Amino acid sequence: MSAPDAVVTALASARKAVQLYPPSHPAHGEALDTLVSSVAAATTSGQLVLNWYQGRLYCESVVLPADVHGATSIAEAFESRSIESLTFTPGFSAMDALGLTEVLSLRPSPSLDVEAELAARSVTAVHVAMLEDEEDEEREERDRQRQADRAMYTRVIGALRRVREQMQGGGADLGETVNLVAGVMERLMADSAAVLGLATMRGGGDRELFHSLNVMIYTLALGERLGLPEEGLSSLGLSALMHDVGKAAFDADDPAQVEPARLMHPKVGAEIIQRLGLEDPAPFLVAFEHHMHADGTGWPERAADYIAHPYSRMVAIANRYENLVNGGEDSLTPDKAVVQVLREAGKSLDPFFARLFGNAMGVFPIGCLVRLSDHTVGVVVRHGDDPLAPVIRMAYTERGAEIDDPAEIDLSQGDIRLVEVISPDSLAIEVSDKL
Repeated sequence: MSAPDAVVTALASARKAVQLYPPSHPAHGEALDTLVSSVAAATTSGQLVLNWYQGRLYCESVVLPADVHGATSIAEAFESRSIESLTFTPGFSAMDALGLTEVLSLRPSPSLDVEAELAARSVTAVHVAMLEDEEDEEREERDRQRQADRAMYTRVIGALRRVREQMQGGGADLGETVNLVAGVMERLMADSAAVLGLATMRGGGDRELFHSLNVMIYTLALGERLGLPEEGLSSLGLSALMHDVGKAAFDADDPAQVEPARLMHPKVGAEIIQRLGLEDPAPFLVAFEHHMHADGTGWPERAADYIAHPYSRMVAIANRYENLVNGGEDSLTPDKAVVQVLREAGKSLDPFFARLFGNAMGVFPIGCLVRLSDHTVGVVVRHGDDPLAPVIRMAYTERGAEIDDPAEIDLSQGDIRLVEVISPDSLAIEVSDKL
């Protein structure tokens, strides 16, 4: 074990001993003595600096291995108390060890002054550097944007609900909806990961509305990857949002109407949209064609040489993926849903667009709940250059405790690996709450 590893292990053990045992207990003194000797060995040639960055501990510029005992708990102690680094200098004493472990055991809070607490305990051989306020500001800005994105999502749901009610009455004004689609499209181009994360929200009693909006989000992601211009994305987005409008003509609570709605909603939806007199033919075509399969199967029936509009084939893929990840008890995790889409390429789904969709979503799509090699659990929030090493926002510690102020780690940096994708239902959590 290297000297920095030994210091981290001893620090974690001493911190735990101070929390669990009174000063008179042998384990209390032994743990502090081990920490003193570990620091002494590590500082024979000068100071030792432990740094925290994105959920990991570093000694100088070298990341400490994830399997070092205590590394995760000390990294969490640093982060929750906004500690950027601790510098150990020669002469580290038992008083320094006791004071440091006591301070690292104090409850984290905005009012906690780590430097003052160390000084009050006469700690002289440890110097602390605190994280700069920019990180707090970035986190606050991220939270503000997250709330704004959720509000946008809710507004689109509200607009779609009003359109459905209007269509049930014989007509509809799509002006508000078109403007909201433009807003989603603009956010997607600015931060596609954030918008894709919105699609992890669950709809409760408004399943069909959430389904339509999620299909639009996935379709726009595919359209952006295809390189469609803004006008094309606008048409594609509205078409995707309206693809199931024909279901408004059926009573979803009537079991006798379930099968007729499934088979007839494409034709009924096309008729409803036709009555609106839209100049753009795409919404009409997508409503009518989105269940026509690439291999000639599907519905409604059509001539053998009939070729569906490209937007219809794109919406069909997004529709299939959304149903796979939100299929109730039979739901697949996002990574498996992408694989299933690729399996259906050339059969029910267009092969070119299916492969492009897989490329847009990634090996581990945004919103995947994953277990890491250090036994922590997090959520995929962004993709990097390495498709197998996304950026993860931490959610649970290796002991299963929820992380209140989660950090993000880039799996392409360091030696933590993604081990498996797990179902959110297995932990009874809403992934959208972790994004």
